[in-house]
Amino acid sequence: MSDKLIDDEEIRLALLRGYNILDTAPEEGFDDIARLAGAICETPIALVSLVEKERQWFKAVQGLDVGETPIQMSICAHAIQSGDFLEVHDTTKDPRTAENPLVVGDESIRFYAGALLKNEEGVAVGTLCVLDRKPRTLNDMQRKTLKILANQVMRHLELREALGAAEMLRREVDHRVKNSLQSLEALIRIQTRSVKTDEAREALEAVQGRLAMVSNLHEALYLSDAGAMVNLSTFLNRVVQTASGQMPEGIIVRHEVAPCKLESRAASSVGMVVNEAIANASKYAFEGRDKGAFDIVGKVDGDDYVLTCADDGGATDTQTGGVQTIVGTGLGMRIMQAAAQQLGGELKAEVGDKGHVVTLRWPLN
Repeated sequence: MSDKLIDDEEIRLALLRGYNILDTAPEEGFDDIARLAGAICETPIALVSLVEKERQWFKAVQGLDVGETPIQMSICAHAIQSGDFLEVHDTTKDPRTAENPLVVGDESIRFYAGALLKNEEGVAVGTLCVLDRKPRTLNDMQRKTLKILANQVMRHLELREALGAAEMLRREVDHRVKNSLQSLEALIRIQTRSVKTDEAREALEAVQGRLAMVSNLHEALYLSDAGAMVNLSTFLNRVVQTASGQMPEGIIVRHEVAPCKLESRAASSVGMVVNEAIANASKYAFEGRDKGAFDIVGKVDGDDYVLTCADDGGATDTQTGGVQTIVGTGLGMRIMQAAAQQLGGELKAEVGDKGHVVTLRWPLN
């Protein structure tokens, strides 16, 4: 048959490819519609068939063991040429299908009915079709239902397209925000070199660290395939890599964080706690030492997730600032407490066997 199925074939093919649906994995929504179509029309075979230039590809397949066929075997291509709906009561007696390999071959298709998958402008990309291995005729209710279900297939396609466009926009926003934050962070770093007081330098360094954490969050979102969800393990790896640069020479930062999917706001709260804990330890936990370790451990505990940040700097008295800074009312502690509240969780700061421990627990639901 001719490659030119309709007058505006290139427009039709561009529309089909724009849905980014070809060769994607099966999806329950499309499979359910195909199953329902077969049940209502009482046929053993039902397909969501998308007609490309050289082939027809099945997004949903019920009753056949193939995922696509060459265009020469496509009865759906005839349906696109025919108009709104095509029903072939006996494929062996219709000149369009009598020599089709699906008809004369092992599949022995004897009946076909297909409702077009059309956009609002009436351009068709395929069909929702039902097939049988014996001649038959659909009743009016079955024909009407098949057309309604074909419209639902198109709604699924259009929803997928809209979600894809929204995801591209989200990624672009995250990318731009990340770049802007990195630029601002660089400016603060330059400004830090020119300040003359330790207090001002520490304040600027704290702001720089927090900007770096948020920048890491947007980078994780940009690289994520889960929309506004972030893999906590991957995200904290970036946070630790950035924040651990504050540690004195010889101090290592280790982290072992179990995977966990979090919304971006929740991930930001966790990242803020880790960033502040590292900043606090870098100032107070290892004074006068050239070796030491800071450990970050995250794990699922029943319905909760528990994250601990612990140094091995020993039990520091309050005069040097260690315990006092962790459990006191400093800005860092207030930030960590606010982050815990945003998670609906609980933050504890205490002296452990080796040093100071900050524990963050929050419900996974």
